[in-house]
Amino acid sequence: MKSISDIDVLETQQVSKDKIKKDLEYAFSTQFKPPPKMNLVEWADAYRILPDNSAEPGPWKTARVPPAREPMISASDPEVNEITIMSCIQLLKTELMINITLFYMHQEPSPIMYVAPKNTIAEAWSKERFTKSANAVLEIKKLLSDNRREQGNTILQKQFAGGQLSIVSARNPDDLAMRACRIMLFDECDKYPFNVGAGEAGSGGEGDPIAVGWGRATTYGRRAKKIVACSPTVEGRSRVQKEYLAGNQCVYNQSCPKCNHSKELMWDDVVIPVDKETGEYLAFESYIACSECSHKWTEGERLRSINSGFYVPKRPQVKHHHSFKVTSLASPFTPVTMLADEFVKAMGDTNLLKTFYNTRMARTWKEVGEQPEWQDIYDRREDYKIGVIPKGGLMLTMGIDVQKAGIYWELVAYGRKRRSWSIDCGYMTGDINEDSFREQIKELWGTTWKNHRGINMVSEVVCIDSGYETNAVYSLVREYGDNRVRAIKGDKEGNLRTGVGTPTAVDVDYAGRKIPRGLMLWHVGSSVLKEQFYSWLGLKKPTDEAQIAGAKFPSGYCHFPMFDEEYFKQITAEQKLIITNKRGFEVYSWEKTRKDNHYLDCRIYARAGSVMLQIDRMREEDWDLREAKLDGTKLDISDATKDTVTNKPKRRRSEWLNK
Repeated sequence: MKSISDIDVLETQQVSKDKIKKDLEYAFSTQFKPPPKMNLVEWADAYRILPDNSAEPGPWKTARVPPAREPMISASDPEVNEITIMSCIQLLKTELMINITLFYMHQEPSPIMYVAPKNTIAEAWSKERFTKSANAVLEIKKLLSDNRREQGNTILQKQFAGGQLSIVSARNPDDLAMRACRIMLFDECDKYPFNVGAGEAGSGGEGDPIAVGWGRATTYGRRAKKIVACSPTVEGRSRVQKEYLAGNQCVYNQSCPKCNHSKELMWDDVVIPVDKETGEYLAFESYIACSECSHKWTEGERLRSINSGFYVPKRPQVKHHHSFKVTSLASPFTPVTMLADEFVKAMGDTNLLKTFYNTRMARTWKEVGEQPEWQDIYDRREDYKIGVIPKGGLMLTMGIDVQKAGIYWELVAYGRKRRSWSIDCGYMTGDINEDSFREQIKELWGTTWKNHRGINMVSEVVCIDSGYETNAVYSLVREYGDNRVRAIKGDKEGNLRTGVGTPTAVDVDYAGRKIPRGLMLWHVGSSVLKEQFYSWLGLKKPTDEAQIAGAKFPSGYCHFPMFDEEYFKQITAEQKLIITNKRGFEVYSWEKTRKDNHYLDCRIYARAGSVMLQIDRMREEDWDLREAKLDGTKLDISDATKDTVTNKPKRRRSEWLNK
């Protein structure tokens, strides 16, 4: 045994070497070992802890929310670049966003950006949701603990090794464009502004916030991820709906416990009994009825169908963009009876019903003046010849929409009870300021059209829009010199409560006085006529049996020949919505849901022409007179106009040039 004098104090002793070796082995086996490769479901089930402000604090269990499994797997799938969640409230949107954020911080450290509708929501999400969730997961807490506030960690900015989390507002274009981020999280996207950075009048701006933010992620190529989540809002304006439709459109299917038929449950599958004595709805006795075997589901059977449910893509060919739709009927947290109670309380209240369908059924809402489906009108086209007026068409009008590179036009025939037939339509390319194109337009105005008996008819009123190239339209109408052709202007503000307003004189002499019998500008109540036209498009024709029995087409019924799809898409391209104007007031406004609406404008202008011909005041004897003239005699336009316009003033020659 060595004595104290035999020990060299400058030599490392074996016991110390053993201790150092043991510590290094531990350090390399723990601190330098990469985290295990997992998908998001595996990671969340292993690491995620729900904080104390959650409804169910404690370890995360994906099995608790079965509809969340597939979206979570897609979010960590390297072959999927875009994920869209169009979901009901209180199911998976918020927790999915947090899971994705924590997963990429831990597993694949990357620059991450979370985009909220506005700054106050961004701060609330950071304080109340993210920070608490991050502190509840030990591994994430360690990642953030090394960086204090002065070293880069603030409410809206979180630094960690390998990346950072930026929490920004969709209203600030500078925040969206400040850096390229690999993981882009767009939460509650339907509440984003339509044009980020636009001025008060809507001018300027950088466009759609999602496009601005996602554009910065292109640096990462196929490694970039875009996650969009929201409950849908208004049909045609909902961002999350557009994103969902662009993806593979997965719907959550649940199977009937009796016949095993599987489908996406809709609100129509819910039965709310009615008390036979009082007529009141018995919401707490509601149930789901199978659409195939009529089996009444119990709540337990619904929960089991959620656990065994599965997603079915409507567009399986789309591989890079997975989009998911989930309703409250697939939520384990909302019993059917609770949903039925909400629905019964919302009945009769448009705003409450809108909220119910948006937030519970993950369905968009069609506002006032419900937009017709173009496919329905396309499917009921009739086999009459384009360019020939069918039997019943006794009045011709034309509407023209002027555009930069040409004009759109439609010829419409009207008959008894304001039934209408679209006769022909088209697009002519040219510049309305050029003489050659103006001559083509004049030829169109002078064209005659044959009716079913071969008798020539001309358009009795041609309404041409003067909203674009106003002076060119005015001069063209003056040149043509025919009272049939009238310059019109649509009332876009909705102030005009009639189909056609009082015309105003636009021509003035050298002294600034209005010229008698000069060019008149006719004001058209576009909103009024669009509402009427859309209601007419919804009319149903009588069945063949009913027609044989003597049933007539309803008043205002619209007939269409074999036009192509584009025509029908354009005549249904607008929707009347309730919007908030710049002063904060709710107003009605017609908004486009598709790019082109030219044929809708043409149709409205043609209808305005029929109003000018007093079609709404015509009696059966007036139609009898027209019918008699068109039965074998060429219609004289002046006579027809005289028959329908009362107290027409006599024309007198203007003497303003002699003054």
